[in-house]
Amino acid sequence: MNNSSFPDKEWIRSHLLEDIADQQVDFFTGMYLEGLTVKHFGDRGEPDRTVFTAQNEDDLRYWQLENVCRFIKEKNLPVPKTWRYCRNYAKDGRWYYIEHRRYDYNTIEDTRLYGFERFLRNLRPSLPPERWEQRVLECVGLMNRWFKIPHWDYDRDNLCFVEISSSRPYRSDSDDTEEPAPDSISQLID
Repeated sequence: MNNSSFPDKEWIRSHLLEDIADQQVDFFTGMYLEGLTVKHFGDRGEPDRTVFTAQNEDDLRYWQLENVCRFIKEKNLPVPKTWRYCRNYAKDGRWYYIEHRRYDYNTIEDTRLYGFERFLRNLRPSLPPERWEQRVLECVGLMNRWFKIPHWDYDRDNLCFVEISSSRPYRSDSDDTEEPAPDSISQLID
């Protein structure tokens, strides 16, 4: 594979779902190929840096497809879900929350959820099963990053995240207090 085929736009388009195949696929600005190694031009005189080293051409194509699927937008956005807790405002370095009495997700709103679901859904038909499962496990790990007890798993049949516990996220690595604290609910909505 030479630089003229990076990124391999035709291959990427042929592996995207039909409803998104006509969208922009060149998210590789400032990158170039050196053999099977993707490099990024150095910034302001810094040396070029290695972004990814592929094992073979298929590995490189799958990496390109994964990167396109991280940024590509779906035309038909899903109906938004209601989260039990949404951040309302911050005061004195502390978040205050809105609590919904009726909700779809029993945790604090996580804006990454839809993006991860879209990413995994777009990749499912094109990646080898073991590579797709690796991406699922990465996304589940990221969704569970701020929970002491895993809260999320991925339903591989319905292609969506599901809650598997009633655990709450904790504040930070230096403060493992679960959020929202009982006195941090500023508004209750039916």
